[in-house]
Amino acid sequence: MNASIWILEYGYVDAFPASNLFAAQPNEGHRRMPYCFGLVRTAERCILVDTGFADPAIYERLTAKYGRTRWLAPVDVLARVGVAAQDVDTILLTHNHFDHAGCVERFPAAHVYIQRREIERYQAAAARPARFEFLTRSCQADLPAQLAARPATLADGTLEVLPGIELRPAHDTHTAGSQLVAVTNAADGPWLFAGDNMYTYENVDGIHGDGVYAPIAMTTGSAAAWLDLAEAMLDAVGRDTRRILPFHESAVWDRFPSTVFDDGLHVAEVSLAGGHPTLLPARRSPDRRP
Repeated sequence: MNASIWILEYGYVDAFPASNLFAAQPNEGHRRMPYCFGLVRTAERCILVDTGFADPAIYERLTAKYGRTRWLAPVDVLARVGVAAQDVDTILLTHNHFDHAGCVERFPAAHVYIQRREIERYQAAAARPARFEFLTRSCQADLPAQLAARPATLADGTLEVLPGIELRPAHDTHTAGSQLVAVTNAADGPWLFAGDNMYTYENVDGIHGDGVYAPIAMTTGSAAAWLDLAEAMLDAVGRDTRRILPFHESAVWDRFPSTVFDDGLHVAEVSLAGGHPTLLPARRSPDRRP
């Protein structure tokens, strides 16, 4: 199987505290943090890895908290690269957080996949007293109801969605039922969507490239479980960190061919192994700031 892969940015926070990206690292300043989702296309299929979110109230809250931001609804981000909402036939959700599962309803033709453990653990946490709200604070509350009303698969661990596209559990790390999405191309090898189990390449390359794993900070699991997952992710891609695909990392625009639109949002072209034409229009060179 060969699939083409893109990472699409639908928003960014201009000054995100690095202490929220790395556990026990309080003095690493701030970073511009993009909000992204993945597009995977084969000859017959159009797949999203996560769906982003579109909510003006959250836009305002994040802007008030972190300073300058920019947002565009994910369906509009897809439209600018020629993909309509009805073209999407499959959605692979890495986890149930609002910025990854917030627009599922905008893709009514898609079959949705998520780990059963992610949904059941969310429902159990939501039933606990309000003092346990940390467990559900970032979750998309209506996702279980949406999944019950549409074609959906709750995976029990590893699941082959298509030949060469596999869901792999990453339980008790970023969330109780997180999963990875592995894409293995005959033409150019393995790729791994990390969800929020890698915010930035520094999580696996080490802060400032020192080679020491820097566990993710925002987690309901454990740092020990994440460290084992980091090792497994790297082993799965031949220890090539470029092949682990994050959704909150500005360096993506430098590591892959990319373009920046007039509103400052980017598209990175990870692989054209599926034989698709480029989605990168002829525009000015990528720039971190519009």
